[in-house]
Amino acid sequence: MTIDEHGPELPKPHRFTRWKILYALVAFLMCCAAEVYAAAQRDADGSALAIRLIPNPVVNGNVVLLEIDTSHLVDPVVGIQAKFKEEIIPVYEHPAREAGFFIGLIGIDYYNKPEKVSVALEWTNRQGYHATDLSLEIIKGRFKSEKLKVQPRKVSPSRKDRTRIARERSELKSIYASSHIARLWHSSFQRPATGKVTSPFGSKRLLNGKVRSYHSGLDFRAPTGTPIYAANDGIVKMAKNLFYSGNHVIVDHGMALFTGYSHLNEFRVKPGQTVYKGQEIGLAGATGRASGPYLHWSARINGVKVDPLQLMELINSLFDASNTAEFRTTR
Repeated sequence: MTIDEHGPELPKPHRFTRWKILYALVAFLMCCAAEVYAAAQRDADGSALAIRLIPNPVVNGNVVLLEIDTSHLVDPVVGIQAKFKEEIIPVYEHPAREAGFFIGLIGIDYYNKPEKVSVALEWTNRQGYHATDLSLEIIKGRFKSEKLKVQPRKVSPSRKDRTRIARERSELKSIYASSHIARLWHSSFQRPATGKVTSPFGSKRLLNGKVRSYHSGLDFRAPTGTPIYAANDGIVKMAKNLFYSGNHVIVDHGMALFTGYSHLNEFRVKPGQTVYKGQEIGLAGATGRASGPYLHWSARINGVKVDPLQLMELINSLFDASNTAEFRTTR
């Protein structure tokens, strides 16, 4: 949030004490509004359903957490869902709260231009059908540029390679469209590698001097043979060599949430296998379109590529006791 530098003139110093307190309070409330959108919707009997969006505003390529508290409704919710840009957003039980608390995860596309949009929430109980719209502001992120040197055929693929790429994209699309119907994770997420992050999400990629793409994940420093771990519980949907991603593992965490692990040297899992948080799924390498050995970690929400580190931090906040206490104060 920006504040106009030509604001109202402040009182003179000897009369400033009460005004200073008032201005400080207003500034504090404005800062809070930039982080969280909270609202309360009341049933006919006066009982309230509390809702909040975090963060709001949100940067393109990031994830928004939708939190819903229905625990104070006299008549419990029997059906609930959210919609964002006509897409259904899965809403499910909060992993760390008592009955009546729900969450949803909304992925914001990297190419989404700055705008104000609505998130629709619909629910039913014995009193009937209810609906409300929540305001969400999308702002432009600041992403740096990177220059990389890779194999020429990985930048300008041959006709044969393009046929392979198209086939792999179709397979990936099918995987991301068929997530498990239940949430498979029950605790916080962890980083898949212990090395330093060497390239953040969203960077503009200049490959061999040409702008080709943006960085749709983040990279960890990981010498060849470094163990790579599952970020959380899930089911392996792919363990296969791809043209760009090299040896690539996809883990389905349920409810349209996936994480990907690219450029591996070796696999330690197979498709269809259940994995658990912290389980070794492969060894780091330099397969595919890679400038050297490292791990490329990616994530998708409802088919949208998002910053995996921001997603992890957002989900992990659900298990923070101070965060759950704050949620009650917004009602």
